Amino acid sequence: MGPSSPSLRFVLLAAGLAIASGLVARTAASASGGVRSHVVALARKVKKATKPAKKGGGFGARANGFGKRPPAMPTIKLNTGADVPLLAFGTYRTGGAMLRQALEHAIASGYRHFDTASCYENEAVLGAAIRASQVPREEFFITTKLWCTDHGTERTRRAVEASLKELGTYIDLYLIHGPWQLDVEKSAEEISELRRQSWLVMEDLYHAGTLKAIGVSNFEPRHIDDILDAGSVTPALNQVERHAYLTQAELHEYCSAHGIQLAAYGSVGAKGLLEDPIVRDIAQAHGRTPAQVSLKYSMQSGIVVLAKSITEKRIAKNSKLFDFELTKDDLARLDALDCGQRSYWDNSDVP
Repeated sequence: MGPSSPSLRFVLLAAGLAIASGLVARTAASASGGVRSHVVALARKVKKATKPAKKGGGFGARANGFGKRPPAMPTIKLNTGADVPLLAFGTYRTGGAMLRQALEHAIASGYRHFDTASCYENEAVLGAAIRASQVPREEFFITTKLWCTDHGTERTRRAVEASLKELGTYIDLYLIHGPWQLDVEKSAEEISELRRQSWLVMEDLYHAGTLKAIGVSNFEPRHIDDILDAGSVTPALNQVERHAYLTQAELHEYCSAHGIQLAAYGSVGAKGLLEDPIVRDIAQAHGRTPAQVSLKYSMQSGIVVLAKSITEKRIAKNSKLFDFELTKDDLARLDALDCGQRSYWDNSDVP
C-alpha cells in the first residue's frame, strides 16, 4: 500500500485525531483540582475496571437440581430507584479458597446480592468470583463498607479507591461501617466531624456515579440525623443487627419514616436464637429450618436480610425463603422473644 493510498491517509488522520484528543484530555485533567477532580478520576477507574461478562458457561449458569437456572431473587426498591435483592449473602470472617467455594455455591443457588467490607479483606475474592461466574455484572448487587479507621475526607477517598481496585468493578452500595472512629481517641465533636466528612465525600462520589448508592451501617437515629444536618443525600440503607431477640422497632420506624431501607444481619448468627424452642417449634410446623424461619421473620417485614454459610447444603437452604409465609401467630410469637439481646456491636453510647 503506497503513500497515496486512501486507506493510509485515513489511518494517519485517525492517529492524529487520537493524539490531539489525548492532549486535550490531559490538559483538562491537569487544570482541575480538589474533590471534583478526584471524583472524576475515580469514575474513570470504575469504567476501566468494569468489563462485560462473557455469555455462556461459568458456574453461575450451571444447571441446578431442577435442570434450569435458579429463579431470580425478589427485590425491593431503594430511595435511589435501584432494586436490591431482599436476600444477601454475607462474607464476614471468611476468605481464600473457602470463600471462593462458598461464593460459587451461592451464585449457583441464585444469590445475586453480596455483602463485603474493606475490613473483611475479601473484596478481591468476591470480585473474582463474580467475574468467573460469567453471569452479567448488572445482575449482581455488591455492597461494601468504609471501615471505622477510615473516617475523614482523605481517608475516605483512599478507601473507596482501594475497594474499587480490590473488587475490580463498580460498587452498587457503599456504607459507613459504623458511626465511630476506632484508631484514636476522639471527642464527640471530632467523631461527628470525621463522620460528616466521610459522608460528604460519599455524596460527591454518588453524584458522580462512582458509587451507585450510599448508606450507613450500625447507625442509630441520632447518627443519621448528624450526617443529614451536614449533607443533602438521605442514606439509601441502614444495615444493623436485627432478629427476634433484637427487633429494633424504634429504629425500623425511624428508617421507614425517612425512606431508608433497613437491612438485617445476625438472623443466623445471634447467640442462642436458632436453638430457641419457639423458633424451632415454628420451623417444625412449616417443615423448615430454624435459620429459614429467622431469616423469613425479618424479610416478611420488608427488611433485607443477610445469610451467611460456607456449606453448600445450608447455602441452598437459606436461599429457599420465597415459597412459604409465616402466619400472624408465628410473627406474634417471634415478636414476643424481643429482649434487646445483642450478639454484635453496641453503639448506644457512641456520640
